[in-house]
Amino acid sequence: MQSNGVEIERKDTAIRLVYTLFFVVIVRVVEAVLGVVVVFSLVFTFITKRPPRESVKRFANRTISYLYHILRYATYNETLPPFPFAEFPSEVEPVTPESSAHPTQDPASTTPDHNI
Repeated sequence: MQSNGVEIERKDTAIRLVYTLFFVVIVRVVEAVLGVVVVFSLVFTFITKRPPRESVKRFANRTISYLYHILRYATYNETLPPFPFAEFPSEVEPVTPESSAHPTQDPASTTPDHNI
């Protein structure tokens, strides 16, 4: 990463500008995909009364991580451009069984009590 006192060549800035414009378009596509995932998850939960599958949550997490890396690149917090110029990022916060509980449910109430 370059420090604040080091000059950046105009050629490097021009290349970064082209990449950043490309990623602006990608951000809009990613936002649309995440919108579809959110609507799908809500409709699925409304119909089935169950949270979406782990695969849907993992896809959403990886997509959010990708968006995060794009924004870090666009704001000069990362020097290397993200996917497709690097590997697709892993999940920022992996899905855990505890995160699957409904936000209004008490986690203790989700386990059956066989002593009643």
